[in-house]
Amino acid sequence: METIGFASLPLTVRIAAMGSYFMAWVMFAEFVIDRHGLDAWLPFYRVGNVCPYELALIVILVWWWFRLSRR
Repeated sequence: METIGFASLPLTVRIAAMGSYFMAWVMFAEFVIDRHGLDAWLPFYRVGNVCPYELALIVILVWWWFRLSRR
């Protein structure tokens, strides 16, 4: 059986893969950070708004996308 590279997947599958990683972070932030009050320990974290942690995650996912697409 041959493995399929990320670059050879259809565009919608690649978008869904990166979107699932982003949604995993959003769910982690909602269910763990917000509900347990851990946002007091995270500087610049904003409940319900875009924060630097989400922007950093988006940058990492875009970097990862290009890295996997070039293989």
